[in-house]
Amino acid sequence: MHIYIYDSYVNQKRYDSIIAKIETRITDLGLNGKIIRLGVMNSPYNAVENELKKGAKTIIAVGNNNIYNQLINVLAKMSATDSYQCKTPLGFIPVGKKNNEIADYLGVGLEEEACDILSARRTQELDLGMANDQYFLTTAIIPTLGTTVEIDKNYSIEITKKGEIQVINLPIMVNMPSTINTSAKDGVLEMLIKTKPLAKGLINKSLNSLTESVFSFKKLFILNKNLPIILDSVLEVPAPATITIAKEKINLIVGKNRRFS
Repeated sequence: MHIYIYDSYVNQKRYDSIIAKIETRITDLGLNGKIIRLGVMNSPYNAVENELKKGAKTIIAVGNNNIYNQLINVLAKMSATDSYQCKTPLGFIPVGKKNNEIADYLGVGLEEEACDILSARRTQELDLGMANDQYFLTTAIIPTLGTTVEIDKNYSIEITKKGEIQVINLPIMVNMPSTINTSAKDGVLEMLIKTKPLAKGLINKSLNSLTESVFSFKKLFILNKNLPIILDSVLEVPAPATITIAKEKINLIVGKNRRFS
């Protein structure tokens, strides 16, 4: 059975026609299932847990990056427990263009087009990053100013120039140097530090007037007393935080036009 988890914002009246078209297309494709509309009284974890106990075979996020990140965390946390070995595929029907960069990168397409991707059921098992107890598929980002990073307990860097630290699993909305290959299947995370102007003491490469340094790592410790780390562009995790590649993986339904192999 397919379980459709609707983010709360899609219940707004302005999305009525879009949701109607999605539900019609789902019916035409024979992908009918149960719809769960999230609100203040129900949590994604409880909703998914209850449906998996009843035999749900596919979970589908209907919304944007926010609900997708929430459901990635739900499925990964279930997989991490002794009571679940969760390999349930996660699908995605993005509604609206705002905050839906992940869907575009996965080749899912918007709204009705995404229903066709669900029908094709093309899956990829990908790595996840982990910041403290929260998972992310794409990036973990924090400004450089006031941030100290410790890499694999070997050495630390304190960055005094304005810029951004990007920890990358799947390089969405990130311009990686052409010499660096980033994959969400290699069991490794990369850290890209961008500063402007030149940051003293780093190995530098100039690109578009920014100084860029790339590090691969197994464990990263980030300290910032004032600013949080942003996961998948939506979830805030306070620093200090330890970032690693997660033991758990996620099984995602993707499109043939995805931007990775």
